[in-house]
Amino acid sequence: MSRTEDLARHYYTVVDAGDADATVALFAPDATYDRPGYDTLTGPQIGEFYRGARVIVSGAHTVTEIIADGQRAAIRGTFDGVLKDGAEAHEGFADFMEFDDQDRIAKRTTYFFRAAV
Repeated sequence: MSRTEDLARHYYTVVDAGDADATVALFAPDATYDRPGYDTLTGPQIGEFYRGARVIVSGAHTVTEIIADGQRAAIRGTFDGVLKDGAEAHEGFADFMEFDDQDRIAKRTTYFFRAAV
């Protein structure tokens, strides 16, 4: 398994643990994050997202495929969890991550099978 694949898998372990501060620490200070339903999140906005705006309360990602190339990874999988309104979420997703020289996420783009979470 490549270093980049390890970094991508580690992201899902941390975010699924529900620790917003630890999740935010995985991102570079000037990182960008594109996600359906939100304007591009940059720098401190990523922290605001994980500490409050994110509609997911809890859940788990199941990674089914990672293709890593250099410092980039394409990830496919499913998410099963609970949203803030109590609804259950069962979604397919695709993520694209680029890591910087310090192994932090510099750019992330997420797509869902449907606009839901």
